[in-house]
Amino acid sequence: MEKTKTLLLLLTSSIILFKLYLFPPTQSHEDLKAEPDELELTNLNNNHTWPLLYAKDVVSLNGKNFSEFMGKNRNVMVMFYANWCYWSKKLAPEFAAAAKMLKGEADLVMVDAYLEKDLAKEYNILAYPTLYLFVAGVRQFQFFGERTRDVISAWVREKMTLGTYSITTTDEAERILTVESKLVLGFLHDLEGMESEELAAASKLHSDVNFYQTTSADVAEFFHIHPKSKRPALIFLHLEAGKATPFRHQFTRLAIANFVTHTKHPLVVTLTIHNAQFVFQDPRKQLLHVYVEMNSEGVGRRVSQEFGVSGNAPRVIAYSARDAKKYVLNGELTLSSIKSFGEEFLEDKLLNQSDQISETILKLPSQSRASYQLRTHE
Repeated sequence: MEKTKTLLLLLTSSIILFKLYLFPPTQSHEDLKAEPDELELTNLNNNHTWPLLYAKDVVSLNGKNFSEFMGKNRNVMVMFYANWCYWSKKLAPEFAAAAKMLKGEADLVMVDAYLEKDLAKEYNILAYPTLYLFVAGVRQFQFFGERTRDVISAWVREKMTLGTYSITTTDEAERILTVESKLVLGFLHDLEGMESEELAAASKLHSDVNFYQTTSADVAEFFHIHPKSKRPALIFLHLEAGKATPFRHQFTRLAIANFVTHTKHPLVVTLTIHNAQFVFQDPRKQLLHVYVEMNSEGVGRRVSQEFGVSGNAPRVIAYSARDAKKYVLNGELTLSSIKSFGEEFLEDKLLNQSDQISETILKLPSQSRASYQLRTHE
């Protein structure tokens, strides 16, 4: 008799759990914390319309616009859900609140993985809801923390400050190239360990350049690293300038950081239509040496005219992007005179020698990096 009671109790419990799975309890309107006027428009019990409650804060994506959105936005957290799932409904208001907290920092989006089966298959969605953080169109991290707005927003901010991101396939690499203007890629033995730590530490010193790492020879070759190169290997890609510069020093954080400093801002930049906008909008308090061919067609001639330079004699001019003023070096051009002129420019000792430059110099055209071919620089 006791065995029968135990068996019946187990069967009853199983039936109750099975019913809860098939027919999850709905939340009250108060639990959802949505605006009253929104609740009047949408019935929470309607499995097809409850996501509309959060449309103001969370973008809804599908198979048609997913790739395009990822290509245009760097940091994106995706909530893969099913519209009939109780836990998806419970998470939605917290997820929307986190989206408000992260506005301007990251984008939070929702995908109905039950309907978008191709996306669910591509990202191996086996449970609802599943949350991933994508960086530059590539899935990087899965969220397993407490499902509250504070924890979600803090987790996203923490991941956004990490130094390096991993690339495992050439499809991911191709996506990254569509959104980056310059990047560093490390070809490592492992994605964790000393090599990765050195790369991450170097990345902390260059917030304007994104660092990636891979162990895939195919990915390395995609980024112009020979697949049989001795690891660790590293390359700097400057897509706007069409350059690929390999790293040939000891793989330490300091050596990598110095390499990136000199590579992203070379000692002398030849002005072209590709980099003109960057050169004249650079607000850094340091010298950027620019070589301009005055007689060249296009941007060189236009810049010469803007600076009032004519004739064939070389001229040295300092330009400040902060106040759009130029400073002319008069006299003989020697190593000593040019050095002194540069030092006085950095120390703001040339103020009484300045002339105003028109704002048109700040609006020089630039070309899309999509049309450039990389050239390797040794």
